[in-house]
Amino acid sequence: MITYSPPADWHLGPFTVNIHSLMFFIGAMAAYLWTYRRLPKEYRDHADSLASWMTICGIAGARILYVALNFNRLESPLHAFYIWEGGLVSYGGFIGAIAAWLLYIRRYSLPMPVFCAAAAPAFLLGWGIGRLGCFLAWNNEFGVPTQVPWAFIVSGDVPRHPVMLYLAAGHIAMAFISLRLAALWQRNPTGIALAAFGSVRLILDIWRDYQPYWLHYGSAAISLIFVILGCLLIKRLPAV
Repeated sequence: MITYSPPADWHLGPFTVNIHSLMFFIGAMAAYLWTYRRLPKEYRDHADSLASWMTICGIAGARILYVALNFNRLESPLHAFYIWEGGLVSYGGFIGAIAAWLLYIRRYSLPMPVFCAAAAPAFLLGWGIGRLGCFLAWNNEFGVPTQVPWAFIVSGDVPRHPVMLYLAAGHIAMAFISLRLAALWQRNPTGIALAAFGSVRLILDIWRDYQPYWLHYGSAAISLIFVILGCLLIKRLPAV
């Protein structure tokens, strides 16, 4: 068993920084840099604007879904805007970022297969790094009780699976595996990465302690949708 204490927030003047937010920022930067490097040079001028819009919409989507699912836990409606206190839902962030992505590419008539191939593996990497923040913060996102030797004990709670660490490792690994499979199969990596995102969540969610439990079924349904969409894109999105 591993006894663990989440790090305290850092106070920098009027600003408060927590490990959860910091890791998501590092993940976003890693995704941006890898996407930029994989984009053809003639399209790199769009990278900064696209990344900015995706970050803004991703955070907004993650917060909106969290508030929708946890509105009764907020001290007041105004606390819906207190994003620095934590409270993000990954699916909401994913949907928000993808919406910004699609609208931007359509607005500037950019080649969708090229941009998707450059960004999809990077998104998985960034998401995995962000999940490390969820694990380190250990904030209402933890696994079911267990007696395995690598179980984590936090704040005197029962030993639990470090399920967010599992998710982080799964997403980071699949970021590189999706590229390898795309090269072997001569396919665009986008569909593979999307199917991997849903599959990792679908499999590992069995070790996540959902409260209330019905949220587990919702997560499984959304994960399955991502898997199906990914499989469709593997067939339909041309390789580049």
